Amino acid sequence: MPSSAGGGQRRRSGGPAKPSRSSAAAVYSGRGGRKFQHQQAGENGKNDKPSVGRYVGAAAFCLLLGSLWVLWGLSKRPAVTNPTPSVDQIFNDTATSSVYDRGLLKIADISYESVLEEHMRYWSNISHRHFRGSVLAYVTPWNGKGYDMAKLFRAKFTHVSPVWYQLKRDINGLALHGRHDVDQQWIKDVRRGGSPKIVPRVVLEGYPHNMLLREDEREEAIGLITSEVTKMQFDGIVLEAWSLWRGYRVLEDPNLRQKALEFVKLLGMELHVLEASKRKKGNLFQLVLVIPPPSGNQADPNAFTTSDMIYLNDAVDGFSLMTYDYSNAYVPGPNAPLAWMRQCLQVLLPKGKEKKAEKLNAKDKVLNSEVTSSDPELASKTLMGLNFYGNDYVMPQGGGAIVGHEYISLLAQHKPILTWDDASDEHHFSYPKVEMMQKTLHKVYYPSLQSLAVRLQEAEKWGVGISIWEIGQGLEYFFDLL
Repeated sequence: MPSSAGGGQRRRSGGPAKPSRSSAAAVYSGRGGRKFQHQQAGENGKNDKPSVGRYVGAAAFCLLLGSLWVLWGLSKRPAVTNPTPSVDQIFNDTATSSVYDRGLLKIADISYESVLEEHMRYWSNISHRHFRGSVLAYVTPWNGKGYDMAKLFRAKFTHVSPVWYQLKRDINGLALHGRHDVDQQWIKDVRRGGSPKIVPRVVLEGYPHNMLLREDEREEAIGLITSEVTKMQFDGIVLEAWSLWRGYRVLEDPNLRQKALEFVKLLGMELHVLEASKRKKGNLFQLVLVIPPPSGNQADPNAFTTSDMIYLNDAVDGFSLMTYDYSNAYVPGPNAPLAWMRQCLQVLLPKGKEKKAEKLNAKDKVLNSEVTSSDPELASKTLMGLNFYGNDYVMPQGGGAIVGHEYISLLAQHKPILTWDDASDEHHFSYPKVEMMQKTLHKVYYPSLQSLAVRLQEAEKWGVGISIWEIGQGLEYFFDLL
């Protein structure tokens, strides 16, 4: 990828291959012409009629002169250029109505045929938003489709987080790596029309203790981040640090755990107080913190708790909650059961004033009590995670993640029956495959319009926003839901 100062082609290592820009707009180079060859017909003798060879030679000569005249005229014309097509032109399989109006959200009607037919057809009104909360969209350098989705559907997002930076120690001390991935032209394109905010992800790497215990290193780390934000004209950052601290057992030490929370708080406060000349009028630089789903064990020091959220409230503008990866290759199953996601919100969000629910059945009354009792300010800062990827499991153990184009390929190849799982509120299907001379059974979980829609409804009930990992892994018509 080009840096902010350099040119070149954006790096797209791995992920689905993108259609070539040059293939999207045909370029015709060179104009081939016939090469005429003629021979002397021989002596005509004393015959008064001209020979056939003389007629052929004269005609060929005239054609040659005509060809030269045409080529001379073409050379005087201005060169015809073929501009690189815009993202809107490349992904131009639009529909006149949304997936809601096209009746694609009926669980009973979904089939592999409907997915294959409709998945690339998004509503032409790409500026319309259905979801009212905050939407944070992650974009990764190894999946180039996400960059184009961010530009095309930019009006659907409040924040876009390109996964660019790593803060770690090298031979010269602390260093912030990743500027080579920054693409200022892409940032300009995404911001066109006034939205969304660009908040690159910064992940902490390496041994973290010195950064937490030594004040000079803590200040240096915060300074590296804030300096990059202002220099590159970002709107803030997304910080991913909790998983590192958990891996190095920082959170099991009460003193180090408090230092970790203080680091986040100081970083957020420093971003908020950066001088007004370095930020857009009326806007503060923002900090979003990536947090794990609650473990269910209140005594677990590695868990991010309600108390942590309240402590960081003034300094953090968003909490990106990783409500996905519920299952894995060792324990195959749904990506993120809706009941589990609901439980995560119930455990994490601090309670506000209870509201009395009337004329509701027992199930709705419980849900209403859970939702209306959450603190509205912290709920609005919580970004419930949605996965745009899926998993292709080899039963009973094995397999791994798949993205949109791989899912579509499996549907086209196996023509499966898609089954709705009431326990998880997700679609899945199975298919057989011969591997290593043995027949195996695969089970595939991948988001559907229906599974995403019920999760967006859940988010609206709680008053929370959403964070999507990551938009390059999804299908085009998913964005109609946002």
